[in-house]
Amino acid sequence: MARYEPDPRVNFTRFDEGEGVLLHLETKSYYTLNATGVFIWEQLEAGRRTIEALVAALLDHYEVTQEEAERQVRAFLEELEQEGLVQRQV
Repeated sequence: MARYEPDPRVNFTRFDEGEGVLLHLETKSYYTLNATGVFIWEQLEAGRRTIEALVAALLDHYEVTQEEAERQVRAFLEELEQEGLVQRQV
């Protein structure tokens, strides 16, 4: 089961409006997150690092179907991995 670890070179800041930003300290690139992205990132930081755990957390927090939760989690993790913000560990 793959686990996704936040890259230690990434700094996360949450804004009052529920949005947030990720800053990769090495590349100086930053990424804005909507409320769902913030929620998933905070779950990663809390130790929920498998797709299954993240989907379960999303289902508990939002009114969304299992399929939609899986789609959102997989798409978000894929984007984070491509940008070097998380590392996938098998």
